[in-house]
Amino acid sequence: MKIKFDENISPKIVEAIRNLETDSSIEISTVREDYGQGIEDPDWIFRFKSEGGTAMISGDHNILQDPVNLKSYTESGLISFWPPRGFPELKKFGQAALLIRWWTVIKEKARQSTPGSRWRIPQTGLWSPGADRFEQIRDPRIDKADDN
Repeated sequence: MKIKFDENISPKIVEAIRNLETDSSIEISTVREDYGQGIEDPDWIFRFKSEGGTAMISGDHNILQDPVNLKSYTESGLISFWPPRGFPELKKFGQAALLIRWWTVIKEKARQSTPGSRWRIPQTGLWSPGADRFEQIRDPRIDKADDN
């Protein structure tokens, strides 16, 4: 499974997760490493998917503010994970703690999800994480009322 972190996640956090990951079937990379800094989201999203990408993790908690990019994530078929609304206030150590704590559940959720699913990583329940705590990100511009 290939998982890519976007430019909104510190490379040091990604490196920490890489160092902790023991499953050799998980390939962890970053947008900055693979495509350089400043590439537009739709450009790297579809490229990563064509390279066998499975999921991406963003540090941008305001995804619904940019429907063009949200639509690209959905249409690409990548499973996407978005931080909680309070993520920026956590700063580097808090952000690292949150992502590392939820890492095993993120992998489980990615395996269980259908292509194009979008998930909000919870900020609550840190010490008893479970896949059922993820909130699906719904956007009326993309999702039909009866879709699950």
